[in-house]
Amino acid sequence: MSGIAFALMLALTLGFSWRDGAGGSAADSVAPAYAASNYASSGYARSRAPSVLAVQPDPPQPQARVPTARPVELLIPALDVHRPVEAVSASRSGVLNLPVNAWNAGWYTGGPVPGAPGDAVIEGHAGYPGKPLLFGRLTMLRPGDRIIVVLADRTRQLFLVSSITTVPVGSAPPGMAEPYGPPRLTLITCTGYFDKNNYSYSRRLVLSATYAGRA
Repeated sequence: MSGIAFALMLALTLGFSWRDGAGGSAADSVAPAYAASNYASSGYARSRAPSVLAVQPDPPQPQARVPTARPVELLIPALDVHRPVEAVSASRSGVLNLPVNAWNAGWYTGGPVPGAPGDAVIEGHAGYPGKPLLFGRLTMLRPGDRIIVVLADRTRQLFLVSSITTVPVGSAPPGMAEPYGPPRLTLITCTGYFDKNNYSYSRRLVLSATYAGRA
């Protein structure tokens, strides 16, 4: 399969007490003047201090740690995919470089780590017609299917497939590789018409997945 060539459209800007009180006093009933006079002269005194109910605020919930370790493995159980992930960059013209091993996935280092805010991008070869490679069967996935990315610190970040679409060669979907917003994952590979002369495809397949926490 030819190299995955598309323009990365990156954004330049980073998007990054409850209380309740109850109080008061019950009003004493007004007695006749002579009754009040007799009560006072008896030497007894009655007072009622207002009662206050103080409610303490709930303690703050601990925030989940933002992952920083790079991805090292990609698991797609429905396709029996379990492969290493290489770190890849992009050329000056915006072309994403390829993994050294054709069977490995490639994580774009210019985007976020999977599970961190923003869109983590992982590429993979589709293979040739009749000879699929790593991402050659992505179209078989359905919404809700699991994708697990294992990071170098051995944490496992879980994503659920939300959509699959295609874009022309040389373009990228909106928001791809953005470093802000909810954590999400984009898998990208080749699809469309296969040119046997140039060993290239006419379109790119883009799979989007939403973050579901640690696996």
